[in-house]
Amino acid sequence: MSAKYKLTENPPASAKNGIQNLHARIVPSRTATIDDLAAEISTISTFSSGDIKGLLESFTQVVTNRLKNGENVNLDGLGYYSVSLDCPKDITSEKRIRAESIRFRNVNFRCSNKMKASLKSMKLERVPAVKKKEFTGEERLQRIISKMNELRTVTCTDCMGVNQCSRYIALQDLNTLIKSGKVEKLGYGKNVLYMLRP
Repeated sequence: MSAKYKLTENPPASAKNGIQNLHARIVPSRTATIDDLAAEISTISTFSSGDIKGLLESFTQVVTNRLKNGENVNLDGLGYYSVSLDCPKDITSEKRIRAESIRFRNVNFRCSNKMKASLKSMKLERVPAVKKKEFTGEERLQRIISKMNELRTVTCTDCMGVNQCSRYIALQDLNTLIKSGKVEKLGYGKNVLYMLRP
C-alpha cells in the first residue's frame, strides 16, 4: 500500500523572478481513530479491541497529566512531547508579568529518529492534478462570509477549502475582512477562529 501526494504551488510571496516553485504534500486517504488503532492492535496481540481502547484512553490521560505537571514526555520509538506557553507581548521586565497572564499555547511533538528512519521507506504515489476553480477576490470574501453565516466560526483551513486556495491567500482574505471591520479574530497560535462581528 502506498501513500498519495500532490504537487502544490508555493505562496506567491516566495516566488523568484515571477516563477512559483512546487512542493509535495500528502493527500490523506482518511484519518485513523482510536477505534481503528485498537482494532488493528488486537489482531497482533492477545488483547481485545475494547481492552486496548481503554488502555489507550488511560495512556492519553496519563500523558496529559504529566504535561500539566511541567514534565516532558519521551515515548521510545514514537517521539517527544513538550508544552509551549504564551505570554503578553511587549513585556520587557519580569516585574510586569504575573503568573495569571502566562497561558498554555500548544503541545510540541518531535518525531523520534527511529520513526523517521522507518518512514523513509514509505511508498509514494502521485495523484492526478485537479484544476481548481479560481474565484475573484470579492467572490472569495463573500464565500467566507457565507461560510461564517453557516458555521458561525471558521478556521483558516475552512476558508482554504471553501475557496480552493492556499493558506497564504486565505489569510490575506481573512485579514482584509478584519481590517474592514466585518470579521473578528479569536484565540492564539494554531487555535485561531474567525467570526462575523455583530
